[in-house]
Amino acid sequence: MAEQPATEPGSPEDFDRQPAVARLETDWFCDGCGYNLHTQPVRRDTRTRLLLCRCPECGGLQAVRNGTTAGRAWLHRLGMLGLFFWILLLLGLVFGFGSAQLVVTAGMLEELTFYRPVNVAPAPPPAASAPTTTSTDTTAAPPDQIVRIGDVTVRAPSVPALPGSTGNRGTTTVWRRTVRAEFEHQTFFMILMRGLAVVAGFGLIALLTIALHHWPRWGYAVPAVLVPLVLGYGLWYFWCAEYPHLRDWATGHIAWNTVAGLAGGLAAVFLGRPFARLAVVLALPPRIRQVLAFLWLADARMPPAVSAGE
Repeated sequence: MAEQPATEPGSPEDFDRQPAVARLETDWFCDGCGYNLHTQPVRRDTRTRLLLCRCPECGGLQAVRNGTTAGRAWLHRLGMLGLFFWILLLLGLVFGFGSAQLVVTAGMLEELTFYRPVNVAPAPPPAASAPTTTSTDTTAAPPDQIVRIGDVTVRAPSVPALPGSTGNRGTTTVWRRTVRAEFEHQTFFMILMRGLAVVAGFGLIALLTIALHHWPRWGYAVPAVLVPLVLGYGLWYFWCAEYPHLRDWATGHIAWNTVAGLAGGLAAVFLGRPFARLAVVLALPPRIRQVLAFLWLADARMPPAVSAGE
């Protein structure tokens, strides 16, 4: 049997036979082609005893430990400053997408209602022998605009009464929120608002899947469900406290927008990073994509390769 020719110490074949002592757990880019060496095996060269990593694209060896210089120290400080501003930007975007879900629903309710003046007659004083009771007087208000009148005060779920504005028979004019009559393109407007709620929910969770790519997938489902529910309940509670006569009407609209935001968030749990990868491939050149290789590695996918001419 013919013997296999021996390989020279330090040759590429000899290097590849060495056992891997570790794997790169951070982004490290090949000097030759720019490929991201994240997850590649690290081996010790038999001649120099240096820790090296072979690029799977161009085959070049890359040192995985560099000396510290004054320039690197300043780059590190600038990197920490950039990280601080990145965290601020991330928090601002999360707050913005979360607020967008609330603003969309509140804006829709505002657009579908308006204030109109209502004349309210004060209740007569109670008789001395009769017990104090709370009466309901609807003679001065339209049938669909019942105003609760107590013994000494007039309670209307609206802005305060206009100063000095009294009508005949001692009535007082108050502004009361009322549902607007159906207007042109109202159906399109409501579909648009619910579509924006879906986009806001999708954007929030998609941002989390990118910025917090180390989370398990169920970790994104928790805010996808909790954020719309908490915001929807908070808006519903405020609306019912301010305008109890519109409680039933508002409940349906708030519930549908909450479901829309929840659906968008749950869709982003599975489609957030794929959508981001598609945007990166379409918008960025191959070499710059390597900086965002974590979008592929987080889902156990290989990042896009970089050819020698790119």
